Amino acid sequence: MAIFSSNKSKDKREGVDLSSQFSANNEENVHGVSTISMETTITGTIESNSVFKMEGVLNGDINGNKLVHVGKTGKVNGNITAETVVIDGEVSGEVAADKVEIGNTGKVYATITSAVFVIQEGGLFEGTKKIKVALIKEKETKPKAFDKEKLEKKENKEL
Repeated sequence: MAIFSSNKSKDKREGVDLSSQFSANNEENVHGVSTISMETTITGTIESNSVFKMEGVLNGDINGNKLVHVGKTGKVNGNITAETVVIDGEVSGEVAADKVEIGNTGKVYATITSAVFVIQEGGLFEGTKKIKVALIKEKETKPKAFDKEKLEKKENKEL
């Protein structure tokens, strides 16, 4: 049995338009956008301070700074490290990021370490998920405005 839908998939996730993130004109992309096109195979380690999009094949690691996107035709046999990783292609290895999202065409066979983890309907994940605790603890230890006022009142009473 097959399921068909007339809705066309858009590259929008949680209100964020990926096409704007992959634009050299985006203010956050001061270092530009690096793209490895399909039908390109690379062996080795890629290090990038720009937004990075992989549509080809990589046998090696990606050390990204901001956003790494493995597109529908992209395949990575190695590790990925970045602030945000979006996977619409295939990844085998380890992924470490603040946020990891597997799209509806994504296939991930990996150990994922992240604070935020999203799998869209149709996405495939086989592996191990670890929570990135450092980010969660940092958010919990920051005093809230209410707590800060309470603390200041308490200190003034002690003086």
